[in-house]
Amino acid sequence: MMIRRTPRRVKRYPVRLEVREINGRPSPGALVVDISSLGARLETSQPLAPQNPVKFSVMLPGQDKESQLAGRIIWMLPLLAAPGRYWLGLQFFQPQWEVERLVREGKIREADGQ
Repeated sequence: MMIRRTPRRVKRYPVRLEVREINGRPSPGALVVDISSLGARLETSQPLAPQNPVKFSVMLPGQDKESQLAGRIIWMLPLLAAPGRYWLGLQFFQPQWEVERLVREGKIREADGQ
């Protein structure tokens, strides 16, 4: 079975932001590894199945308080190089235009070569 990928609608930006909690539970070691206005990729030790809702808190660059972001899991992959760790691809319920503002202000930077 061939998996078809759909083209991205918005640019994603590599980041390394600590996730404070996922679904109301502390999540030590969890990170946002890339983010866009429509979704994010998290690295975590908590596997979550696709279609499950997720709410997490993170401190976005240049902000003075935590942001609460919510969406649904689109995909999950185990990290082969790090047993017990997973990548979670999620789609936000509402666009996070704050991400684009932070990029324009230089608080989130584009990766070289993008």
